[in-house]
Amino acid sequence: MTFFLVLVLIGVAWFVVGSVRRSRQSALPEQAPDGRPGVRSAAPSHMREPRDIAPLFPDFYHGVLFAVGKEPSPQNLLALIEYIGQMLTLNAVVWFQQTGETQAHERFMERFGGGGGDERKLEMIPDDMIDFLWSWRPSTHQALRDWIPELEQMLTGPDSMLWKFGDELPFGIWHMED
Repeated sequence: MTFFLVLVLIGVAWFVVGSVRRSRQSALPEQAPDGRPGVRSAAPSHMREPRDIAPLFPDFYHGVLFAVGKEPSPQNLLALIEYIGQMLTLNAVVWFQQTGETQAHERFMERFGGGGGDERKLEMIPDDMIDFLWSWRPSTHQALRDWIPELEQMLTGPDSMLWKFGDELPFGIWHMED
């Protein structure tokens, strides 16, 4: 009988410790996979699926530059990254407006409106934007999955702005007219 009682007490203690850990973790701010402060998702944590979109840096950018006959120089990489960041921002704003999520829109713009801050590596900003959107709302998952191949086709297709420049891409491509 004593053995049974000790076993029950151990089980209760284990349950209490687990409950306390879970409540502490949910009280802490979320973090991105690399330890940076993350974003609160609209979905409960048990319903979130991990990002299944490959990081854009470096392979996606190198592939796009290769497809349009450009070297992956620092200038070309950063100009392409800036261009993609602007496209992601435009899509994010549309999604925020469609859902009426003004707080998410404000957090996104605060975080990425000025390029992401000095501590953030420029080449990682589009990936950080995708992480933000992925964490924000599960309904963006399929939209992001569909958008990446569309983006690649748009950037490498015959009507791409990237074909209109010589060996070096300029900054501010999204400002230029066709």
